[in-house]
Amino acid sequence: MREMKTVGTEGSGSGSFVLGMLCGAAVGAAVGLLLAPKSGSELREQICESTGRFRRSATDGYAAAVDTVSGAVENVIERGKKAAQRGQETYETVRKSAVDATSAASKAVNERL
Repeated sequence: MREMKTVGTEGSGSGSFVLGMLCGAAVGAAVGLLLAPKSGSELREQICESTGRFRRSATDGYAAAVDTVSGAVENVIERGKKAAQRGQETYETVRKSAVDATSAASKAVNERL
């Protein structure tokens, strides 16, 4: 049975969708401009403005993706540090218990002798 994927549950799926949407909007705007009845200078100015808007949108999308990924990486690093700290604390607790048990056993043996 095929597994269904939900848009937005995987980083690459939502990023591809946004990139595709931006590219489609840019191509649509360019075709619309080329088919519009305008003079050459008006058309060039409008194309320049459109590409500027597209560039800003792409830059904003990239910055948002970087922020998202950076936040996720920082979260994983923080969770890893906490897990390492818990592991160290558990190790120290077990080690102390083993030392205490060894000392108690040694004391009991010495008392019997």
